[in-house]
Amino acid sequence: MLQASELPSYLEVNKIIEFVHTRNLDQSAATILSYSVLVLCGMLLFLPLSKLIQVYLHALSILLFGLAHHLSICYVQQEQNSDPDLKLDDFVKLERHAFNFLAQLMLSVAQCIIIGIESDIGRVLLAVFTIPIIARMCGCPVDKLIIAHNIACSAAMLFICIYVLTHVPSMIQSLKRGCRRVRAVLVVRGIAFGAVMFWKRLRIAELLTCGWLVMFSLRFYSEIIKQTPYGTGFIAAIAETTNSPFTLLALALTIGYGSQLVVKWTQIAIGSAPSPNQSGSQGYAEALTLVFLCAQAGVLGMRTEQKTFMLKLVLFIVLSALLQSLYDILEPQMLAYAAMTYIPFSKHIRCLVLAGILTFAPFGIAYMLMSFVPVDLWFIIIISNCLLISVRTISTTVIYFLTCAENRSPEPWERFDDLIFLCKILTRFVELALALFVVFYGGYTSITTGQWTVVSVVVLVVHTYFNVWRRVHSAFLSIKARQEAAVKINCLIPASQEELKNRSDLCAICFGEMSSGARITPCKHVFHGFCLRKWLFVRAVCPLCYADLSKDGNFVEKQEGNSWLWNRHVQTPNQVQEIEAREQIVEIHHVSAEENVQNEFAALIPGTSVTGGVDLEALAVNDTSLRFRGLSNSSDWSSDSSETSDGTEYTLQSSDDNATVHM
Repeated sequence: MLQASELPSYLEVNKIIEFVHTRNLDQSAATILSYSVLVLCGMLLFLPLSKLIQVYLHALSILLFGLAHHLSICYVQQEQNSDPDLKLDDFVKLERHAFNFLAQLMLSVAQCIIIGIESDIGRVLLAVFTIPIIARMCGCPVDKLIIAHNIACSAAMLFICIYVLTHVPSMIQSLKRGCRRVRAVLVVRGIAFGAVMFWKRLRIAELLTCGWLVMFSLRFYSEIIKQTPYGTGFIAAIAETTNSPFTLLALALTIGYGSQLVVKWTQIAIGSAPSPNQSGSQGYAEALTLVFLCAQAGVLGMRTEQKTFMLKLVLFIVLSALLQSLYDILEPQMLAYAAMTYIPFSKHIRCLVLAGILTFAPFGIAYMLMSFVPVDLWFIIIISNCLLISVRTISTTVIYFLTCAENRSPEPWERFDDLIFLCKILTRFVELALALFVVFYGGYTSITTGQWTVVSVVVLVVHTYFNVWRRVHSAFLSIKARQEAAVKINCLIPASQEELKNRSDLCAICFGEMSSGARITPCKHVFHGFCLRKWLFVRAVCPLCYADLSKDGNFVEKQEGNSWLWNRHVQTPNQVQEIEAREQIVEIHHVSAEENVQNEFAALIPGTSVTGGVDLEALAVNDTSLRFRGLSNSSDWSSDSSETSDGTEYTLQSSDDNATVHM
């Protein structure tokens, strides 16, 4: 039946009207029924989920009525072909009637459960198709048995009419409440937000997806029955099911939900937490891509063969977009696992398996596209986008292995950052080569064939800007920043082994011991040379005090109240003497300020000496308790004390040249 019948698309007006008018109906009745079906479809589309489930349950109950009618007519035909004389004096003679009665009774019980009839009379009326069986068992002649069947059909129609009319008031009240809710939402939220809210609350996307999946399953089943290959039957079923704008929208939503499901399963497999920005937008890129390409190509107006070809091409493009989404999930998670030492080994294996899939799947897509798509500009663009995913995945995998090796080595690699930069810059050059190939091929084919179209020119211009110029500009900026960072590092004085031994400090960037290769910044901070180079590649300031290191060799450290100019390119003796004199003056000022403060402090508190500090034993137990606060200013510092028991408050303040005490 599925092979011979045509499966119409839902909400397709021509198919519905054609189906109704081909029935044995009057013209007026057919017209009324046609518009009633359209109104009913619109109501079904905008019903809430709970009401929609009730409608589907009632539709299932009507189908059970149809099955009961079929069993009843079969029973009548069976009795007409049997012995006209009926004697129920044996269980074998009663068996045929009893089993038909039991079948009708089970259908009535199922209807009671489905629609939830609470009335006892209503439950009895559901078993209306047992009338022919009871009439025959009561001795009704065989030629009159069809009358009993007709009476049962009439009673069933009357029962359905009474049931519908008794539920009309509740339906009207539900419609009124729904209209009031719609009006309230539109007034409060506005038309745009209200439409989005109704789209989500009514679950229209889920309804369209479920309807499309049902039609696709039936069509695909009919293709399999005809011994069609699975791949061809799959695409043919999609083409036969997509016949209207609503079915195209349903196909796009189905693709979106499928992509979202694949992305979520991938995140669960590799242990990636979904980001808040992506949780609401996953799958929409693939759905919008499918709708845009199908609308641009005019898929709905094509014949079945052309539609199958275009849908196959569009689905491959959507698959490449899905692979790009999976790569966006894999890259940060893979690099994060490489930098961690406590991650289970199974998660590393899952990431590597996904990386292998993303590496080889684009080549499979390219090979399958070459089998049925002619080589043109669009084909080259699709293939280049697929190959970009493989190139980026390979680059991420190489960086992953380098990071794992460096993270597990006893000593940090000085050339680790150079290797990472080399891998990234090679990836950029490969991407640039693919983009240039697309531009040159598009220009060459347009010149040789003489087919210059507006679409091809726009595609080439956009491709040249986003995939060629921006990549060249980004690579140039990266190389320039790298060179500037190397120049700044070479301008810094290397720390000797004795200085590192005396400091016995850790690098503030990597928290590793500094045994060699350290550099001293003008602000007297020491870091690993390779760590500082990576820092300067991002920002040209000191990692600790944020002194400005952006000028070529001229490093400026700005502090409140002081400003020193450090020039590492000193070539004249006068400049050297000037810098040394300035350093001596600054040191003398610091020493004098400290001595003044110590003297004043020693005179203020008993038991205090300049060299020995405060003698805790000489202080009284309940004497004045001072609270000091250090300021981040190198030229002065201040401290204020809390009130003592006698209400006296002390304030100490020191500057470069003098110290004052307020009591």
